[in-house]
Amino acid sequence: MPHDELTKTRSIALAAGIDAAAAAALLNSLPGVAASPEADGQRLRLRYRLPEHTLGELLGQLEAAGFRPDDSLLQQARLTLAAYREDVQLHNLETPPVETKPRDAYSVVYQHHPHGDADDTTPEESRHYR
Repeated sequence: MPHDELTKTRSIALAAGIDAAAAAALLNSLPGVAASPEADGQRLRLRYRLPEHTLGELLGQLEAAGFRPDDSLLQQARLTLAAYREDVQLHNLETPPVETKPRDAYSVVYQHHPHGDADDTTPEESRHYR
């Protein structure tokens, strides 16, 4: 798999007593997912590509098969944040590009906004000063 913004590599700590090799075998059966147990035997290394798979979907697959991630607060926060970032990235991929360039929008606003001699807040004597 090529590495770019859509290719994700994650490390998931599994709960005590969970066989990381069996969890990796389950995820490797999914197309487009590469999983391997790490050296400590309690962590799982995942590599997948958005939008084909998401972290939330893969965690759901693991939990449905009885492989629970570590329930420590830090691990939960890491996984929740990573899943949120992926959701935002997927949402941004679905959003069509804006046709108007930001500089064009600002130039139109500037042209229609009173400024300089035409501004009502400028004193009368300063409007005609040359």
